[in-house]
Amino acid sequence: MLHRTLITVCGLALAGCAQSNSSSGGRPQSNTLGEQTPPSVNTMPTPRHAGIISDYARLRPSPDFPDTLVWNSGKLGQYKRFIVDPVQVIPSDSTRGVPLTEADKRRLAADFRYEIVDVLQATYPVITVPAPKTARVKTAITEVARSAGPDNQWFRWEGGAAAEMEIVDSQTGEPLASAIDTSTVRVREPGKVTDPFSDAKLVFRHWAARLGKMLLSSK
Repeated sequence: MLHRTLITVCGLALAGCAQSNSSSGGRPQSNTLGEQTPPSVNTMPTPRHAGIISDYARLRPSPDFPDTLVWNSGKLGQYKRFIVDPVQVIPSDSTRGVPLTEADKRRLAADFRYEIVDVLQATYPVITVPAPKTARVKTAITEVARSAGPDNQWFRWEGGAAAEMEIVDSQTGEPLASAIDTSTVRVREPGKVTDPFSDAKLVFRHWAARLGKMLLSSK
């Protein structure tokens, strides 16, 4: 936290529904009246640093995922269990200035942690106490973009999130892998949005899936 990173090593693993943080895509750039898409309306800002990554300078662009920064020690294949820390939510407002309530933050944190645990426990024990050959997953959500359908508007506000992650040895704290990613969810047509964080949750799920894939490939 994904730009499109998070988290590959982290997870942060997005594919089909998530796109990089530009606003161009398959939908028209103007409506039937010739009105242009508002500039940068769906562009995510450069994610801030949450401070959970031990060395931001060693992050490099992912060869597999655009707009993703990653680092991997190559040691993750040695780890057999995982601890998943509570997810931190850094921003107090969404990217378009809408305040995030404490309830919003709790929900976002719980949704992201659920996706990470769900992917990990399919292959590994997820425990709560440090132990040998056990890695700890630390994650922070650094930006949140609410999604909204058109309210007398012809475009859709795209939702998504930015996050960063670091995986460390649970006993020594030695860094094992880290990543930063920013992603938004693209839709072909504007439509009604009932949950302003539904796109962010899709991003969390994609990041978690990417984490699972990365761990499997490290075995």
